[in-house]
Amino acid sequence: MFYLIGAGINDYADMPLKGLEYCKKCSFVFLEKYTSIFSDESVKKLEELIGKKIIIVGREDLENDFEILILEKAVKNDAALIVAGDPLAATTHIEFLRSCKERGVDYKVVHASSIYSGVCEIGLHVYKFGKSCSIPFPEPNFNPTSFFDVITENHNIGAHTLVFLDIKQDLKKYMTINEGLKILLKISKDKGGFFDEDCEVIGIARLGSDNQVIKCGSVKELLNFDFSANPHVLIIPCMNDIEREYVANLYL
Repeated sequence: MFYLIGAGINDYADMPLKGLEYCKKCSFVFLEKYTSIFSDESVKKLEELIGKKIIIVGREDLENDFEILILEKAVKNDAALIVAGDPLAATTHIEFLRSCKERGVDYKVVHASSIYSGVCEIGLHVYKFGKSCSIPFPEPNFNPTSFFDVITENHNIGAHTLVFLDIKQDLKKYMTINEGLKILLKISKDKGGFFDEDCEVIGIARLGSDNQVIKCGSVKELLNFDFSANPHVLIIPCMNDIEREYVANLYL
């Protein structure tokens, strides 16, 4: 049996009880740490809760060696993979279930809170979000701008955009809201886009934690605001009157 378990929006304390119970009975428990911010302390506490050692896996492990590393163990044993947020919010994870189906391995999915549900705390209506996108760190010979096209398309139809900011867990490198805004401003200027320092944006840091930060304001206001520790995400909103009232009451 293979268990695909969501860890929730923040850390091990957000994991559903069902997920913990499944981990306790599994012979092997893996934790994907590429997109999560599980600290070493959180991993140790989770190990104490489930009573076994957790095997840490990275992005390449899952993309290239899922069948060898995890699925083979699930053929004759119970094996669990814990991932940040909701396990199927990342579309690539559906491949794990397809692999199980092809090999005749039974599976269960344990859903959990994710950034997609968590952002509703801001006061925005979930049905008004358009496509999400990600801003990668610019690199030599790699400087895509397609994410700005997604933001523009959403803006044109009055939809909010949830913008993920690059995480390079192996390098301990995390894009900040400030860096993301600067990248968007440059691309918008180059393309003659709508995005400028007067646009409304919402910056979110560590959503779901005890020290989360949510700030709404103009790009100019947020450019130099200190959101402190990662992870950060951005929202480019297109608010109606009701949403604007909620956001104004809660975060302005």
